[in-house]
Amino acid sequence: MIELWRGNVNAWECDELGHFNVRFYLARLSEAVANLAEAAGLNPIQRPDASATLILRDIHVRFLAEAHPGAPLYIEGGLLDHDDCTAHAIFVMRHSGTGKPAASFRVLLAHASPQTTTDFPWPQRFHARAETLKVDLPDFAAPRGLTLDGAATAPGLARADEMGLETIGRGRFGQAEMDGFGSMRAEFLLGRVSDSVTNFAAAFPEEWDQHAGGSPGQVASALLECHIRPRAWSRCGDGYVIRSGLKSVSPKVRNIVHWVMEPATGRVWWTMEGVAAPMDLTARKLLDVPADVQARVEAACIDGLTA
Repeated sequence: MIELWRGNVNAWECDELGHFNVRFYLARLSEAVANLAEAAGLNPIQRPDASATLILRDIHVRFLAEAHPGAPLYIEGGLLDHDDCTAHAIFVMRHSGTGKPAASFRVLLAHASPQTTTDFPWPQRFHARAETLKVDLPDFAAPRGLTLDGAATAPGLARADEMGLETIGRGRFGQAEMDGFGSMRAEFLLGRVSDSVTNFAAAFPEEWDQHAGGSPGQVASALLECHIRPRAWSRCGDGYVIRSGLKSVSPKVRNIVHWVMEPATGRVWWTMEGVAAPMDLTARKLLDVPADVQARVEAACIDGLTA
């Protein structure tokens, strides 16, 4: 793999869990994608005057080790395979001091028009360069708590009502969330969900009970792995609503599905399945869940829910 980004964790990028917030992993990934594109012989893909860009069509992330304020990090990556218009790529974020993986990102990149988001063939120069960037998938980047090859679901507002999905977030996308082409930046695929998941009472009753009691919390939800399927890219001023449900639970983790849609039209912006767990903020480890709480989350699971 080749190095594609190097920097550190800023204090203002950390959240209530005291570590690097998930949205900023995708922000750094976006920079790494642009640098991989340059290494593959493409023109700058994020400039507003670019005639071609790379669009993330599918994203699998594993969060492997916490990163705290001030931690030095770097990202390396390469290509797994490619066809006429798309490529699978792997990126690994590592702690600079130890080389230990902090996160892995397996993504499907589409060579596309930034104006129409329609895929079109790679330029000829890409194919020769791409061969020099070929790498193998590290074992730790393989999915662990979810399946990547399932058929994409057909979410909708009416179906969300029928299945009893909770509304955990609602709002509008702002100018600060847009890229050079006027579309939402990839980091907010996680950022908007991260901002809302604390409202998901059925999935994290331990955390919700703290808020309901008005006491300072020692428990918060930590995302361990996720699979994101972007469906359409929002523009400044577009609205969104996040409808969420529990897919399955185990003694330690909970598989959660989010459907992010436009309230006025039902248009689907993206869907996501995450593997998450309640975290003890004092002990810095996953929480041991009492039997009565485990029974509550098991009872809240929704049959047939997919992302």
